[in-house]
Order: sequence, then C-alpha cells, then structure tokens
Amino acid sequence: MATFTANADYEEKDSDPIKLTAGDEVTTGVADHAWPGWVWATDNDDNDDNDGNDGYVPEEILEPLGEGRFAAQEDYDPTVLTIKRGDRIESLRRIHGWHWCRNERGEEGWVGGYLLKPV
Repeated sequence: MATFTANADYEEKDSDPIKLTAGDEVTTGVADHAWPGWVWATDNDDNDDNDGNDGYVPEEILEPLGEGRFAAQEDYDPTVLTIKRGDRIESLRRIHGWHWCRNERGEEGWVGGYLLKPV
C-alpha cells in the first residue's frame, strides 16, 4: 500500500454509474482515450435491477462471450472517493492510472492518479 496526499478537491457527479457483480453481462463501446485500459460498458443483464446503467470499467475484468457481449470476471464498485486537498489517502489497488483508495475516515473509492501526490 502506498500513501498519498490529495493535491486538489474532487467530487464525482455521476449519480447512477454502472456497478457489476461477477458474472454480470455487459456490452462495450469506445475505449477511453484519456485513460487507456478503461472501456465504456452498458449493463444488459436482464436479471439485474440496474439494467441499462453504463460507465467506464477496467477492460481486464471483462471476459469476451462473443457477439459484442462480455462478462464481469469480478465485482466492480464504481464509487469515486470525494477528496479534499491535503487529505491523506492509502492506495489499495491501482488500475490504469486510477487508484482504489481508503481515506482516514475509512471511506473507499476510486481516485485519479493525477489527484495524488506521494507522501
């Protein structure tokens, strides 16, 4: 685990992002040019209450099923951590420039690497 300090304030505005459970099926769209390794995905699992949600997910968690469909190989939580400049944050996992972090209050979520300064 690496420790960082937030170098800016950040709060996510997407109120209904895609959340996946292992085995959920999605279709994919364009890859994110600013963040290679992330791809736009739309949930199309008929048994899921979140049917139709979309958002960026890491490509490596998706297994091709054919015909443009993919299955999530692991759970994916899209929570983005709200941060304030100067917050001390632990990075628990890093994927393509984004970190899954925990703040001093025990809250967890994604933070863009550009918002973090190593301690």
